[in-house]
Amino acid sequence: MDTIWSKESDAILKVGRSLEDVGVYNWALTKTEALMALDRLEAEGIAILGGDVYVMQIDSLQSNYDNWYCDRDENESTLAFVSRSIAKAREYVTNYKLSRDAEYYFAIVPEC
Repeated sequence: MDTIWSKESDAILKVGRSLEDVGVYNWALTKTEALMALDRLEAEGIAILGGDVYVMQIDSLQSNYDNWYCDRDENESTLAFVSRSIAKAREYVTNYKLSRDAEYYFAIVPEC
């Protein structure tokens, strides 16, 4: 897979499972991986535009169509947007209701 978002973002997110086989150029991370990635993205000053939830079905990850997004507010500073978008992503991932019968993954969309 070539660079998708940026070298910095890709280096952080590629710890997850590739979604190329379902036609999505991104990675899906477990809850723990996603929360760790958000910490690293915040340290790099990279805002999060949103993300999608995937569930393992048989041998393939499939979107379950749950997602979140975060738009930059008018006149919002870069630092404030990074902080707010990371907080929103962290809250979504942390509070997402996991079922014991399924494996859930999160695909994070960083700002380029």
